[in-house]
Amino acid sequence: MNQIEFPYTEEESDIFGNVLRPRISLDMFSNIRDEWLPMDDVLADTGADLTVLPRFIGELLTEDITDGKYSEIKGVIPGIILVAYVHQIKVRLGNLEFEAPVAIADSNDVPSILGRVDAIDRFDANFLKGERVELRWEE
Repeated sequence: MNQIEFPYTEEESDIFGNVLRPRISLDMFSNIRDEWLPMDDVLADTGADLTVLPRFIGELLTEDITDGKYSEIKGVIPGIILVAYVHQIKVRLGNLEFEAPVAIADSNDVPSILGRVDAIDRFDANFLKGERVELRWEE
């Protein structure tokens, strides 16, 4: 079984002062550049159905973000409906490559999120005591 591990990252919180969050690094394939692009600080979020990216990152991956399936997403930004376009994007995490639905937001004011559907759900994911996240998979 393969495994990759990421320590939680300390970030500021209006409520808690400082908080630790499960941020991971992965690569996504750019059809524009025909190469893998590294993505750091992606929030591993088991409460998110979809993987979400801000517009400026999506524009590095695909020529026209609006070619994807139009979608209105709730919950990423409290009280706001986020317009996004869902694309099938190649993702690489460790030595595992897979395609996942990725919602490219029509806004730059959203965090990069790795969601469950065809992404986190591919792994045995362990969020360990608020300190680190382990992702395991079989080839």
